[in-house]
Amino acid sequence: MKISLNWLSDYVSLKNITNESLMENIINRSAEGEAFYPLCEATNLIIGHVVSCEAHPDADKLSVCAVDTGKETLQIICGAPNVAAGQKVIVALPGSVLPGDFKIKKTSIRGVESNGMICSLKELGIEEKYHQEEGIHVLSDDAPLGADAVEHLAFNDNILELDLTPNRPDLMSLHGVAYDIKAIFDTEIEIPTPNLTTSSVSNPLKISTDTDKCMSYYGRVVDNLTIKPSPEWMRARLIASGIRPINNVVDITNYVMLETNQPLHAFDYEKVATDTIVVRTAKEGETFLTLDEQKRTLKEGDILITNGEEPIALGGVMGGYETEVTESTTSLILESATFDPVTIRRTSKRLDLRSESSNRFEKGLDPAKTRYALERACELFQKYADADIRSTVQYFDNNTHSARPIAITLETINGVLGTTLDTDAVKHILNRLSFDYETDQGTFTVYAPTRRVDIETYQDIIEEIGRIYDYNNLETTLPSTISKGGLSDYQRFKRIVRDTLSGLSLEETLNYSLVRETEVFDLARIKDVTPVKLANPISEAHDTLSISPLNGLVENAAYNFNRKQPAVNVFEIGKRYAKNEEPEVLGILMSGPYRDERWQGTPNSDFFTLKGIIEALFKRFNIYDTTYEPFTLGNYHPHQTALIKRGERIIGHIGKLHPEYTRKKLSGEDIYVGEIELEELFHATRFEPHYEKVLKYPSVSRDIALVVNDDTPAGDIIKSIHEYSTSVLSEAYVFDVYQGDKLEEGNKSLAVRLRFEDKSGTLKTQTVDEIIKNILEGLKSDYNATLR
Repeated sequence: MKISLNWLSDYVSLKNITNESLMENIINRSAEGEAFYPLCEATNLIIGHVVSCEAHPDADKLSVCAVDTGKETLQIICGAPNVAAGQKVIVALPGSVLPGDFKIKKTSIRGVESNGMICSLKELGIEEKYHQEEGIHVLSDDAPLGADAVEHLAFNDNILELDLTPNRPDLMSLHGVAYDIKAIFDTEIEIPTPNLTTSSVSNPLKISTDTDKCMSYYGRVVDNLTIKPSPEWMRARLIASGIRPINNVVDITNYVMLETNQPLHAFDYEKVATDTIVVRTAKEGETFLTLDEQKRTLKEGDILITNGEEPIALGGVMGGYETEVTESTTSLILESATFDPVTIRRTSKRLDLRSESSNRFEKGLDPAKTRYALERACELFQKYADADIRSTVQYFDNNTHSARPIAITLETINGVLGTTLDTDAVKHILNRLSFDYETDQGTFTVYAPTRRVDIETYQDIIEEIGRIYDYNNLETTLPSTISKGGLSDYQRFKRIVRDTLSGLSLEETLNYSLVRETEVFDLARIKDVTPVKLANPISEAHDTLSISPLNGLVENAAYNFNRKQPAVNVFEIGKRYAKNEEPEVLGILMSGPYRDERWQGTPNSDFFTLKGIIEALFKRFNIYDTTYEPFTLGNYHPHQTALIKRGERIIGHIGKLHPEYTRKKLSGEDIYVGEIELEELFHATRFEPHYEKVLKYPSVSRDIALVVNDDTPAGDIIKSIHEYSTSVLSEAYVFDVYQGDKLEEGNKSLAVRLRFEDKSGTLKTQTVDEIIKNILEGLKSDYNATLR
């Protein structure tokens, strides 16, 4: 929201308020101030009169102009195609500074002296979208010669730009901002009462509604108006507010909307063709031609303004092409209404017709301003369009105009704010806020004005008192509590998960929880959940809540691959959003080089790299009894995918994404992913550290190479080795796998390292040999395993 300070000062005095103080207090006590800047930074500009305009003797596109400044006649070279003798123009004298620190000097152009510059609005720093002029800006004939051009154009203004939250629609109007300034600085406010003279002709309109989605509708006929440019001051205020001036009719409706927050719409009275206005909802599939000449297909429930027979406007969104006000319009029907905010939001979003008006209707309006805005616009039509205003206003109004009573005690106010305000202090703050109130033995009944739709409960009243009292004046205290702060076991567990994976050179990501509905199950292991689809998604690509963090990790990988970054080793703690539960899930994705080892080359991540990462995480929580079971899952490689189990419970899965999937989504890169059920892992965790005595006696290591069938899982071999051994076997693991022409087809060789430890004494070779013999016999019996 852009606020013109010249305009704001019409309602509230800013004389004793510095720009710095205004900005600081707005930020601290009202809304976020985004920027503060002058509308026009040009200096030393005056109004000149072009006495003569001749072609440059040595340049086809330049003109030599004699310009009367009121004090002297200057020769100025101008390249604008529209410069002509007799014009009143903006002149930058030598010594002027234009935006961009562009300094005007006496100079010679193609051998002809030039003493200044004739300016366009663009050269004054006014964006082209606000004027769409080509060439210099030509002033009206009555512009005072020699006067300050910036002041004449009313560009001597400062702009306060606010970033508003949705709960403060009142600040979308100059009146609303004025009320806040009045409260913050304890000054006076003056909202003018419209003063207009009506004709003797009565208003013939008959207005009614067939739907409760239009709460009020006021209409008045305006006759004999003249469509022409708006006065300079009004054009400047609209530009300062971010709206392009068009003509006096359009500009007045926009001006009043910015002033009051009440959108207005004008219909060409002759084109409406009847004296009847009926508000109804559209029929399913009904079509309507809007002002932008687009035929819109409507849905049941969209609000239509009709002439009793045909639609003439899409209520709260856009007017109709058939009743558009044009240069030939001489009489119009002026509309001021309130509509259901939810309906306006749905219609404008579906049709992609967002505007300043629909934005205001969506957030809710002050019903007290509906008729006021109509009267204010009629007053301006009378002054600046030479219009005749018919004598009566026709309307219906089903809004509640009474203020909302909210009871609150002084004790509650001080208890929440931590203050010691007395009754008089609270009364003073409520008076500054322009809130009516009653008091009775320490209890305030505050009447929230209709302009403040955000004031609903006593907490809102406390917040208003606190911000006007100034949060900086509140005493800083520590919260009192009987509980001691600290992380829960589960929070500590998640922190350790993050620290462990970060220590293993993985980077944590945070992704949207929303995915495309057709992709929600792409990488999920669990299929028997009902995903949650959004009722009002921001786009088709974000219409369903995710059931796996792997979707987001794949998007991260694609983003990096597209930017020639091959190493992607990331993890995310996300949620599986289902209808009745939201368990947390750990997702890991690895692709490309795992560690940067430039001297000897960097190995790429593979299935076993990821498996090692996961096992290192398990080891951090003293979990050593997990197993891996081959598994088939859509979009995963059929021979490199496994369930991760602990006993009979599945705690996750690990696998390589199917080449067809990666070709479609990721340019065919090798991607390895894993997913762990965090809550399952948490319940298996042993937080207490495990201590063992330092071994006094040397350990013994033996390596054996076992030839087994290709289908034999290495995990089963390791499990059997432990079963056929004794307690002195402390560790057994596979350190190499061989498959080749030196083995029979269908076989593989597993190289297993065995480590033996005896806490009671030194192990003898004979003892170790006997244990290994027993292991080999058992493996021969169970798997037909032979020693290579």
